Amino acid sequence: MREYAPRQYTFSDAAHLLRRAGFAGPTSEVEALQKLGPNLAVERLLYASTDDNTIDNPFNLMSLFLERQAGSKAKIDPNAGLSGWWVHRLAHSSQPLKEKLVLFWHGHFATELQKVDNPFAMQQQNELFRQKGLGRFADLMLEVAKNPAMLRYLDNNRNVKGKPNENFARELVELFTIGVHGGYTEHDVQESARAFTGWTFQTGNRDKPEENDRFTNPTFVFNKKNFDGGEKTYLGQSGKLTGEDIVRIVTAHPSTAKFIITKLWKFFVGDTISPNDLAELTALWNSSGGEIAVLLRAIFKSEVFYAKSNRHALIKSPVEYAIGMLRSSSARLALEQSLGIWGAMRVMGQTLFEPPNVKGWDGGSDWVSDTTLLNRLNLVGAVTQRRLPAQLR
Repeated sequence: MREYAPRQYTFSDAAHLLRRAGFAGPTSEVEALQKLGPNLAVERLLYASTDDNTIDNPFNLMSLFLERQAGSKAKIDPNAGLSGWWVHRLAHSSQPLKEKLVLFWHGHFATELQKVDNPFAMQQQNELFRQKGLGRFADLMLEVAKNPAMLRYLDNNRNVKGKPNENFARELVELFTIGVHGGYTEHDVQESARAFTGWTFQTGNRDKPEENDRFTNPTFVFNKKNFDGGEKTYLGQSGKLTGEDIVRIVTAHPSTAKFIITKLWKFFVGDTISPNDLAELTALWNSSGGEIAVLLRAIFKSEVFYAKSNRHALIKSPVEYAIGMLRSSSARLALEQSLGIWGAMRVMGQTLFEPPNVKGWDGGSDWVSDTTLLNRLNLVGAVTQRRLPAQLR
C-alpha cells in the first residue's frame, strides 16, 4: 500500500491517528504526534514506554472500593473490581494502542466472566492479550487455546478421550481463524476436538482439576490419560496430531490471514477493505509470519488509512466513546469513578468481560438506539461538568 506522504502532517491527521490507534487525547498529545510526522508517530504508538501510572493489582481495587463503601447498602458486583481496573488502565495508560488492541482481542476471543466464574482467569487472559497481542498471531492463538478462561468458557476442560467436546474446536475455525466460509468440514471439527482432548486447567483442587475454583489463579494442564493419541486428519494433514499441531495448521491456512486482516481493518480503518489492500496485507502477513505489529504499522502509515472516506466513518463502541472522552479531557479517575464509568459503559450497551456471546459484540449500528444515545449524552454532561459517576447504582 502507498504510504501517506502529505506536504504537511496536520493536526487533523494526527488526531485521526490517535483516535484509531488509541482512544483520542488532549490537544498537547495530538500536537506531539503531529510534530513527529506520520511515520514516527506510528512508531511511538507501537512502542510507547512502559506504563507507570496504572493499578498493578486489579483485585486491590475491589477491596479498596468495598472499604470506602463500608456501611453502605449499595449493591456491589463482586467482579466489578476487575472491570474497574481495566477502565482505569484504559483511561490512563501511556500505551493507548496496546490497550486498544487488547479491546480488539477481547471481542475476537470473547469469553464471559459469568460462565468462567473466575476473575483471576479473566485477568490472566486480559494480560495475555496485552503481552502477545502485537506479536505473531499463531503464538497468540496457541496461548489463547491454553488459557484457562477459554478452556472453561468453551468447555474444553471437559474434553476427554472417548467423549470429545467440539465447542472449542468449532469456534477455533468459525470465529477465531479461517471463518465460517474459510473451507473446513464437520470432520475437521471432529478431528480437532480429538486433538484437544486432555487440555484442561489446574485450580485449587488437585484431585479434580476440571472443577472450577473462582478464588485461585488457574494454570494450564495437559492430562495425558484423557488425550486421544490416535491418527487424525485435519485440513488435509494427517498424523497423530496434537492440539499444538491443530493450531499450527489452522493458523497457517490461507483463509486465516484474510479473516484476521479483514477484521482488523474493520476495527481500525473502515467497513470495507479493497481486494488490492487485502492482497498486499496478506503478502505482508506471509512474509512476517503473521506478526500483528507489522500489519498495523503498514495500515497506519498508508494513504488509504487517512482517506477522507475513512475519517469519522466508524461508530464508536461505548468503551471507545467513554475512554476517548476521558482521555481528550485529561480527566483523572479516582478508584470509585473507574467503577462508575464501567457502569456508564454498561448502560450504553457494552459490559467489559461480559460480551453477549462467543461472537463478541456486533458493533456498528447496533451500538445506536434512543436509549443508548441518551446515555451517551448523559456521560458527556457528567464529564464536561466534572461530575463523573462515583459508584455503581
